[in-house]
Amino acid sequence: MRNLNVIRFYKGLIFISKDESEIISKINPKKYKDEFVIFPSEIVLNFPEKIKEIKGLEFLPNPNPLEFPEIRDYQKKAFDLWSVDGNFKGTIVMPTGTGKTFLAIYCICYLKLPTLCVVPTLALVDQWIQKLELFFEEVGEWTGRTKNLKPITVATYDSASISAEFLGNKFAFLIFDEVHHLPSENYRKIAQMSVAWNRLGLTATLEREDGLHKLLPELVGSFIYKVNIQDVRDFIADWHIVQLNIKMTKEDAIKYSTLMKKYRDFCASLGLNPGEKETFLRVLRLSFRDPIAREAVSSLREAKKLAMNYEEKINVVREILKKHRGEKILIFTDSQQMAYKISETFFIPAITSEISMEERSFYLKAFSEGKITAIVSAHVLDEGIDVPEASVAVIVSGSGSPREFVQRLGRILRPSKPKAIMYEIISSSTSEYSTSKRRKQVLYEENL
Repeated sequence: MRNLNVIRFYKGLIFISKDESEIISKINPKKYKDEFVIFPSEIVLNFPEKIKEIKGLEFLPNPNPLEFPEIRDYQKKAFDLWSVDGNFKGTIVMPTGTGKTFLAIYCICYLKLPTLCVVPTLALVDQWIQKLELFFEEVGEWTGRTKNLKPITVATYDSASISAEFLGNKFAFLIFDEVHHLPSENYRKIAQMSVAWNRLGLTATLEREDGLHKLLPELVGSFIYKVNIQDVRDFIADWHIVQLNIKMTKEDAIKYSTLMKKYRDFCASLGLNPGEKETFLRVLRLSFRDPIAREAVSSLREAKKLAMNYEEKINVVREILKKHRGEKILIFTDSQQMAYKISETFFIPAITSEISMEERSFYLKAFSEGKITAIVSAHVLDEGIDVPEASVAVIVSGSGSPREFVQRLGRILRPSKPKAIMYEIISSSTSEYSTSKRRKQVLYEENL
């Protein structure tokens, strides 16, 4: 005789018998033969009491912590709010360098449930494993280089996504580091296909420019708590930001204005705001078939090259290096060409996407040990890697992204440094001024 009220996990999906009328009426699952089909996350978020009834679960053993990590007051407050009423679902936003990993480890020690930690890069996999092994005897890895499941396993978003249907019934707790990656189309199934009823998202900046962060409540849970920099002032370096304005030559300024007008006029002809990223992407797509759009994109790129103002910015970098001789300095730029130019001019290692992981690790180790005191990077150090402490940051060029800005600022806020300074080098009378204002809006919103 056929069993009534059957809920079963199979290949990353939940199959429900037609007798489960309460579930069917509330979330309207798809019909498949004699059953209905939904993602496990629908059960987790809407019917957590039904989880214990699911057939086909293969949870790994519960981990046994060697000890609990010590956490600070603001971390304990975040934990208390995340765990209120036994909810254990949602996202915590914390500035870079304020202990997201140790807060996550505290949560694992408290729950003592099989846990999958998902992180963006292999470098972060290594760093998480290193920290987790201080508190647990066995920590596994699920990446492209090795697949070894343990009660606590660290995976990359790429590998967890590829194996989402296999991993979906193995863990009761999911932790997403840099959780703003999760809503992307390739990664969201990690959460959707999991029966884990405990979920924690961690990030320094929640918002995505494409707006997909709005999906996080249905992937991780509706709770969101933000620890702002004011909350952690006693635990990080004191800091301030200095904006250094440089001028273009009169000839370059005229060229810049002409090129930008050509791009803006084309955007206006389409009824689009030239200052928005989505506008550029739309014009770029048009450029593949429209010669006028192609000319507009080319004009914007030439204008940005002029705004980069290579020689003047390098002169300013020279003065900063002199002023802070002996201090650890991180230099950020959007342009690999500029990164290499600074590297060649001052004999500073350049970390870009073109160098190997081994070379990158070598430079960062030397920086940590004080053998080198400055590094220039084109995007690579913005996220997904634990950068040794520094006290000076220099933004030679950057986007308007608040996330990128907060990540870069966080690199110099380590508590062992009493004072930190960030320099922004801005070409006056160019779009760099409005870009700088846009990325720093996150500070004004926090009343800093």
